[in-house]
Amino acid sequence: MEGLAPAPSAVRSPTLALSASPTELAWIAALCDAGDDARRHLQQLQALQRQGGRFSDEQEWYPFEVIERGASQVRLGHEREFVICVLLWLQALAQGRASSLDPRLHLDDRAVEIEALPDALRDAVLDAFMAAGY
Repeated sequence: MEGLAPAPSAVRSPTLALSASPTELAWIAALCDAGDDARRHLQQLQALQRQGGRFSDEQEWYPFEVIERGASQVRLGHEREFVICVLLWLQALAQGRASSLDPRLHLDDRAVEIEALPDALRDAVLDAFMAAGY
């Protein structure tokens, strides 16, 4: 699928995404393709934190690949990582990044999983989708 149009507005409060621990960032970075550079993804995730969640032009593949993968499904025991990835993914879309995931369809496809998240995480995801206009 070709890239989608950017979201109408940026994620307003990336606080949760920016609070990712080193362990959570390492887990997200490891979602890369076999043979890809997880260390480089991790370095770029750390840079993204320092940048307040705003992607630079150089961060097209690293770390966007792993963020998009982490946002694609909830994995048991890694619910926070899923939410962190969703928030960063929505921020990337707001900045004009193309994604293989359609945000509206993705919200529908993941609705049951999102509803099952702990309240604070569920609310963060739903608030971010609403803020982005989905």
